[in-house]
Amino acid sequence: MPSSPTPPTERMLENFADCRMVKATIPLLREESLHLDGVIKNFTDSSLTIQFPAQALPVADLAKAGRWRITFDKGLSFLTIWAKLSVLLNPNHVQLDIIGSESNHYARRDHRVNTEVYLRFWQAGDGRQELPPHHIRVNLSGYGISFSSETTLAANSLVELEMFLPGETLEKVRCVGRVIRGSNQKEHSSVTALELVNPCQDDIEKIINFCMTEQFRNMQQKARMLAFSMGPENI
Repeated sequence: MPSSPTPPTERMLENFADCRMVKATIPLLREESLHLDGVIKNFTDSSLTIQFPAQALPVADLAKAGRWRITFDKGLSFLTIWAKLSVLLNPNHVQLDIIGSESNHYARRDHRVNTEVYLRFWQAGDGRQELPPHHIRVNLSGYGISFSSETTLAANSLVELEMFLPGETLEKVRCVGRVIRGSNQKEHSSVTALELVNPCQDDIEKIINFCMTEQFRNMQQKARMLAFSMGPENI
């Protein structure tokens, strides 16, 4: 990302003023983060307030000086707002001070989907592991990936990944991830989360296009289910 994100312009704010549902990446202690869906309650050129109706924030684990990433989407237009915590109104409601924004290119990386891919991974430096990729359910975005694993992976360690993304063609992505939430030997199976480290632009585009296609497919499926539940007389 750019080292100095620019403040949102008046035009940006006008374009996204009617957007209420956003995706928030919330900084936690120990360089971890939490991803939640939020509802915008107030939005100005210098601050915004967000409510998280589905889950309370882990107040004790919040990195008070950390940088929040708030992503708006409207059709094919995207806006990422960078902000810092101003007031914790209650565990489900915060006020943030806006410190900058970023272009569509970076916001597209925020598109996160629960989906299935073929995946294999190994600790960086151990050499290529000739294990077949496993068909596994993951949470994937252009920034990172999380999945359930029985393999012991220490936090902050580096892991090499090979992903095969289903579609019209089987796209292959090779990248390195830094473990931001690891598993240990006491857990039979736990969710492991990795942040992608300096992925090449071509691989980022493959992941983003796959996530957006999956998201569009999910929207179509929900629309069909809604139409079916309404009945032909209400369509």
